[in-house]
Amino acid sequence: MELPDLISTSLASVLTVMVLSYLVGDNPLFRIAMHLLVGTAAGYAGAIAVHNVLRPGLVDPLIEAGLEGLLSPAGLPTLILPWILVITLLLKASPTTSRFGTPAMAVLVGVGAAVVVGGAISGTLIPQTLATMQSLNPGVVGAASAGVRLERLLDLVIILIGTLTTLLYFRFSSREGEGDTPLANVAGITIPGPLSLLRAVGSGFIAITFAVMYAGAVAATLIILSERVQFLRDTLSELFGTLG
Repeated sequence: MELPDLISTSLASVLTVMVLSYLVGDNPLFRIAMHLLVGTAAGYAGAIAVHNVLRPGLVDPLIEAGLEGLLSPAGLPTLILPWILVITLLLKASPTTSRFGTPAMAVLVGVGAAVVVGGAISGTLIPQTLATMQSLNPGVVGAASAGVRLERLLDLVIILIGTLTTLLYFRFSSREGEGDTPLANVAGITIPGPLSLLRAVGSGFIAITFAVMYAGAVAATLIILSERVQFLRDTLSELFGTLG
């Protein structure tokens, strides 16, 4: 093993041991490793923001446009206004001048929320709805064999019940009524017994979904842990082989 590779591998092994030391409790070694991780991630994110966002979006257009482009009618909304928003946003760092950065923060939060909601609708809600509608197509089910057809029918029933009951769960945010009154939502609309049952089924589907997600996260964590242990073993073997 070359000396640079030996140094980088040894450093990675030391950091791995420092992170794994959290298994015995919170300690200074683990906190140092976390500080290094957060600092490195913040520095990397800052460098990416400067080279991929700020320079192409602010500096380069200003240099390419020059003074003539800056004074043109299109220069105000495309060149000057972004700089004004950035400068006022930097004023949020000081308590005395933070109020001047409120409009820029409002624009940032509003655009971010619009992008997130639009992405959720176009990237998740609409494709999932179309996939559910396509799965209910009788032609797709009827074209399969008898055994596969029965399996697909069961899948369709589960998908349909899960989708509808989950939507009902989020539609009716209920609280217990007075006396013998059935469950009523916060708007005062009475929820009949069957809808309460469907809402409970939707709650079960949501619980199963979160359980599967948690199981996947635990499995991924165990895989990463085993990979790190294997890495430490290989590093020690190579280190002892190099010294020997």
